[in-house]
Amino acid sequence: MNLHDKFSNRSFPGNKGDTNRSYLQAPFLFRFTQGAYTLAMNFFSAGSNPLSAPLFGQPEAGLGAPFLDSGAALARLAGTSQLSSGAADLSQFAALQMLQMTAQMLEMLTMLMVGAPNSSASLPSLTGTVDSAGASPPSGARIPGGKSNYAHGMFHKGAKGAPNTYAFENSPAGIKFAAEHGYSSIDIDMQITKDGVPVATHWSQPMQKDGFFDPEHKLKPNMKVSEMTLAEVMRLRNKDGRSQIYPVATMIGELKKHGIAGDFEAKDDPRFATNEMMGYLANLVRSSGIKANLKTIYRGPRSLKILEKAQQFGFWVRTADGGKGSKDLGYG
Repeated sequence: MNLHDKFSNRSFPGNKGDTNRSYLQAPFLFRFTQGAYTLAMNFFSAGSNPLSAPLFGQPEAGLGAPFLDSGAALARLAGTSQLSSGAADLSQFAALQMLQMTAQMLEMLTMLMVGAPNSSASLPSLTGTVDSAGASPPSGARIPGGKSNYAHGMFHKGAKGAPNTYAFENSPAGIKFAAEHGYSSIDIDMQITKDGVPVATHWSQPMQKDGFFDPEHKLKPNMKVSEMTLAEVMRLRNKDGRSQIYPVATMIGELKKHGIAGDFEAKDDPRFATNEMMGYLANLVRSSGIKANLKTIYRGPRSLKILEKAQQFGFWVRTADGGKGSKDLGYG
């Protein structure tokens, strides 16, 4: 019985259909190129005030090579510090874009030298985009989570004493506030950029609805996150003078730093229902050791595909309220 049947029938027996996960061992040239790229990132970001997200995510023991967490690396390069005043440093953005372009060229060279990944495994990406051929879901590996993540409440926009904005909720400052005020977890909204990187922001059009703007005045105000690259999303600033949009990888590092669980909400993007994207998220969470649940607003079968995929990768899931009520679906 699939999740759609379970949801319709209000019956949720355990699902034992998970398959084994496999990873492609990175060839020597790719490892060399990946290492050179990481060294370049660290060199250019040495003067920034780094957040705590690790540069490398580790797969489960024995299942493959570590992948570069470029979300964290790019966040460091862009100087995503809570001490930032929100002013745009155009030289840093230029350096970031140059490094991204260099990384993509190196990756293409690697593909020409060693071949593209086949249909059964995935070559990790230097620039953080999720490859088209991903790993199968792991077998029986549950991510710590469940109802205990709500024991002392879940921090959400509108909580007493906090700025009443989604920009604050989806920020390192929001995580710090939630942890210091005793919440068990915090709501983290997720959208996916044009180049396939999950970022923490509520609205699909952040410049129209959440006070963000492009300091370079190059992006149309009605652009969606899915129409912008990671570099473009990360250069957005907010009228509050301090907020910006962070990669989910950076937010997971902050959750670990402050010892609080994440209540991740996948927005309405079909890429969340793929092995590639859900595997990437599950890998980030597992490597960090945090507790986490995953949810999405119920919009019919497409939402259930996201939740079913999350269950396959070990997440405890539920439907988000969204004015329609919520339902706990568990691990499946």
